[in-house]
Amino acid sequence: MYHLTKGSAMFLIVIFSALLSAGFALQCDVCLAINSNTCTGHYETCKSDQNRCMVTLTEMLVIDGENTYRSAELEKSCASAYDCTHPATLNAKDFKVRVTRKCCDKDFCNNGTITWNIPESASNGVTCDSCFSRDSHSCATKKPINCTGDEKYCVHYLAQKDGGSPISVAGCASESMQKSGGKAAFRGSSVIVRNSGTSRRHNIYVLVWVAATAILGLFCH
Repeated sequence: MYHLTKGSAMFLIVIFSALLSAGFALQCDVCLAINSNTCTGHYETCKSDQNRCMVTLTEMLVIDGENTYRSAELEKSCASAYDCTHPATLNAKDFKVRVTRKCCDKDFCNNGTITWNIPESASNGVTCDSCFSRDSHSCATKKPINCTGDEKYCVHYLAQKDGGSPISVAGCASESMQKSGGKAAFRGSSVIVRNSGTSRRHNIYVLVWVAATAILGLFCH
């Protein structure tokens, strides 16, 4: 009869645990689409700390005089439960961003077309000074705006694409947007956030937006 040594037994336990973990790892659809309500890419085995499949919809609206620009980015990915946060929204004069996420915990559960809920439009009693200005580090004229839904914070962001023109945005923000320091609105791998002081309501952040985004590209020609 073959007897396992203590070292051999521990080795087999480690191998068995690894195989078991691999067998139960979550698999999710991974893809990216611009201005589409669905995308199809490839299936990916999630990392050990990623126990959710996630779909993220980032919608942006910019009004520039008589022109209106709309952009929507749909992304499917693996995520952790921490990533599945409340919607992040920024609502300002002539500039709006809404980031909505949906998560699930079954294999391939984020494939197909996703149905999104209609955002809350009722006023929540919070009023913020609002403005949107491009080619400027500040807003010359601010007008009060009524915040809606989860937008309970007043913020002011300065965003600038590397080598491009800055834009200044002030208005209402949700808690997730405020905690991200604006990164949820101005996505990019190289974003620097500096606290530049305190407004009469909430902190003001200055963002140098190094990564290119589609909307700001419209103002940098």
